[in-house]
Amino acid sequence: MNDTKVGQYEHLWWAAGGLLAGAWWVKNQVEEQKRSRAEQENGDEVAGICEEVGELLDSWEPSTDCDCEDDFRDDLADYLEAATDLEIEVAPDTPCGRPDILIADILALELKIDPSKAERDRCIGQCAGYSREWVTWIVMVDAPASKIRMLESLLEDKGLNRLLIWNFK
Repeated sequence: MNDTKVGQYEHLWWAAGGLLAGAWWVKNQVEEQKRSRAEQENGDEVAGICEEVGELLDSWEPSTDCDCEDDFRDDLADYLEAATDLEIEVAPDTPCGRPDILIADILALELKIDPSKAERDRCIGQCAGYSREWVTWIVMVDAPASKIRMLESLLEDKGLNRLLIWNFK
């Protein structure tokens, strides 16, 4: 009698297993779609470049001579060019827009100085577009921690938490 009951409900176990497998597959598909073209095509190379550039960003100290966003962008680009053999492009005109710095056609950096809400909203739009093509990071200068937290929260809410934020004082 016990075997009959197990057999009677076996189809439910198979259905539940199928639903779980389907949900897992959909989740993985969604995660794959969030990856940039660069990540999809060159995953190992992307990881190495991101690690190298991340370490360089950790040690960058913006020049005290910088007065505007372009000055900070140029200072960071000069620093990266001196510290790595990777190709560094400043404000390249691309079909996805003009990231402030594009590294090896893999990593886009968008730089903002203590942005207003409107500037943060624009930055998110720019970075969402860039992130389809490249790994994309936001470099903030002189932004208070509260603005960084709000930006991180907004990115999380919009499913853009793959965009990393670097903040410099």
